[in-house]
Formats: sequence, C-alpha cells, structure tokens
Amino acid sequence: MTTQTLAITNVTLIDGLGGVPVRPATILVADGRFLSSGRAGDIRTPEGAEVVDGTGKWMIPGFVNGNVHLLDAWMFMVGPGTIEYLARWEGRYVEVIEEAAQLVLRNGVTTVFDTYNAVDHVLGARDRINAGTAQGARIFAAGAIVGMGGPFSADFHFAGRRAATQSFVNRIDAQFEAGVGHQLSLLPRKEVRAAVRDYLQRGVDLLKIAVSDHIFMTVGLDRSYQTFSRPVLDVIVEEARAAGVPVLTHSLSVEALETSVELGADVLIHANYTMGQPYPHELVDKIVASDSWAELQTVHEQHRHALEEAGSWAAVLGGGAFSENERTLIGAGAKIIMGTDAGCSSNDHLADLTEAEREDRPWTLGNDHFHWTRSMVEKGMTPLEAISAATINVARSYGKADTLGSIESGKLADFVLLDADPTADIRHLRAIDAVYKDGERIERDALPTQSLVTGHPA
Repeated sequence: MTTQTLAITNVTLIDGLGGVPVRPATILVADGRFLSSGRAGDIRTPEGAEVVDGTGKWMIPGFVNGNVHLLDAWMFMVGPGTIEYLARWEGRYVEVIEEAAQLVLRNGVTTVFDTYNAVDHVLGARDRINAGTAQGARIFAAGAIVGMGGPFSADFHFAGRRAATQSFVNRIDAQFEAGVGHQLSLLPRKEVRAAVRDYLQRGVDLLKIAVSDHIFMTVGLDRSYQTFSRPVLDVIVEEARAAGVPVLTHSLSVEALETSVELGADVLIHANYTMGQPYPHELVDKIVASDSWAELQTVHEQHRHALEEAGSWAAVLGGGAFSENERTLIGAGAKIIMGTDAGCSSNDHLADLTEAEREDRPWTLGNDHFHWTRSMVEKGMTPLEAISAATINVARSYGKADTLGSIESGKLADFVLLDADPTADIRHLRAIDAVYKDGERIERDALPTQSLVTGHPA
C-alpha cells in the first residue's frame, strides 16, 4: 500500500450518505483511507500528492453487496448445472470464490457479504484476500445457514442426490452444512446451542438462520414451514449475540418474516419473498419501527418480461406480491439494503438460457448490482437513495459503517469513478472509469487473474 497522498480533484462527489452531490470536489486519500473531502476550494492538495483530475467524472463509494453466494447457490437451487459445477471444481472452490470476488471488484463492488457457501473454502478465500495473497472484493462470510441443508438436500437440488453417488453428494453437503445443517431441526435446544456455539468458533463473520425452510424448488411455491420453535430461535440468537456477530434471517412466509423481526435480526434476507402473499399493514409498521434492515431481491420490468417470454418460473419473482412488497417497504420508509443472491455462474448454465434471459441477468455476479439499482428506482427510490442502499446502508446493517460504505474521513478508501451522472440516469452506474479499493487503483482488465468458471469451456 502506497503512503503517498492521492488527490481526486474537480470531481462530482456522491458520498453515499444521500445528500446533494458536491461539485467540484477534492478528496484526499492516504494509507488506504480517506483523509478529507469537500468543495475544491476548501481542501488543499498537499505538495507531492498524486493527482487524478476528475473533471467530467462522478465519484461514488465502492458498492457493498449484502447478499451473495460466490459459489453459485442460485444454480444449486434451480438445479441444472449443479452436479457438474460442484464436481468439476471440487478441490478448487477457494479459487472459484476468489474468481467471483474478482469479477465483482472489476465492476465496482469492493465488499461482499457471502451468506451461504462451503464454509472452510469461503473463509480461506476471505483470509487470502485480507492478507493480500489474492485479489478480490473484501469478503465477510456466514458460511452455513443454521438449519438448512447442503446443495443436494431438499432445500436445494434434491433431484441431484438421486443422480450422483451418495459418497459425492454427502461429501459436498457436509462442506456447506458444517454441523449446523437441517438436522438441527430435530435436536433439543441444549444441543442446538452447543452446535451453534461450536460453529461460531470457526471464525465466521455472520450467523444466518433458516427461520423457514428452502424447499420450494422441491415441493412448490405454495407452502413454507418454520424450521425451529421460537425458544430454539432465541437460543441461536443468544449465541450469535454472545459471539458479537450480526444475525441474518432467511424467511419465505409472512409469519417467518414477522418472527425474524421479533427476534431482532439485523438483516432480513429477501424480505420481499413471502411466496406471493402481500404484507399485512401491521407487519409493515413492525418492520419500519424495528432496527432490522430489509434486504430486497428484485427483478426489473424488462427482465421480468424476458423471463415470461422464456417460460421461466422465475418471472414470478418480478411481479405480484414479490414486487408489491418491495414498493410497499420503499413507500413506507423501511431501512433497505442491496442484496442479489448472485454467484459465479457457469457458462454451461447460462448457455441453457435465452439471450434475453442472459441479458442484464440479476443473478450473474458483476451485473447484479446494476440490475438491482435500476429496479429499485423503478420501484420508487431516487437514484441517490438507490446508491445509499447499495453502499452505506449495507455497511450500517452489518455493523461496518465505521469503516465502510461512504466517502468520509477515516474510512477505507473504496470508491468508483464514473464517466456519466448516475443521478440523471441510474443506468450510468455502469459507466465505470476506475475502481479503487483501499486507496489503490484496480487493474480491472487483469481481472479475474484466473478464469476457471468464466473461461470454461475454453
């Protein structure tokens, strides 16, 4: 990391906090952190500083994604491609996760919260990136989802369990479940507490709880079951609080979402997913009044039409109560963060989709955050609100706002320079000129350093 001061001058500053952009602005960076920022006339550029002329450019914080799966768990859920993906790259999951972290970094995402992955592998990639051994977006990881099975369980691609050897599927599932999988739903609370306590000692950054199941791809979207009793959920949350990690909840029904709010969850993962049921007014009021942040997963209108034309079941995620719930929370002033469920998708999986399905796909890393912000503006956010939801709000929700998410003195110098004004058209977020992480300019064209998934087949 260079100790020379970096000065970005004459730029339009969008600091992520939602205020009016500052133009022209000067921002100073040293030792990987922001020193100061403000109107150009108020900030003196030190002698000997490296100067980047930001004339005609816009500066925003690095994007922060509150829900990704760097190994492609979306594919695990829909099924096709899961077996060959997990078999082909077995033994190289750390490399695939790093490739995914590089894909997002190339496109301006400097921090991700990975909320379900092969535990040891995602922690290994996290540590390598933090140590500077590998490049990539900064990773905070949950690893397993407490109470949920692995890729070949009924929670995901159960049909794959019948199409591959039991030795293989059991080995893979164990890497994702790590002793806190769906079997926990059978145990008395004392044993659940012990299992969760042991799991937290592995060094995960977050704890995600399956308040409801994830079996809808196995049995259909017309039902959802709560995984644990309320006393058991209380025990799990107690252990997370004792360990000092944020609590995330997975829910797929109105009741499970309400339970999640009552638990005091920090983040409500895909809060708009209530399997086609609109929110009761009382639940909306409860969410708004709570300290919980709602992570919304969204599909914009153009892509919803593409999914409908392709006959994809996923079209439902862009309409009906799924979309209505998003608009309701935005209109009510709920605390909202970006999350996409995106992963490092295989080319074989993508090849099975129509061209329209592949275009601006919300579950493909590197594109997902652009899709999300566009859809949020369609649903009622202003561009500045969408930018805040994709930066500082995520940092706040996970307790990282002291170091991440906005352009403020003392914070890590993660930022993106744009060639067009995102407040005029949110799609201008794609107009990336440069990405900086920890104050260092990223050589975007060199990423990923190793194209395993994205380069196969050659």
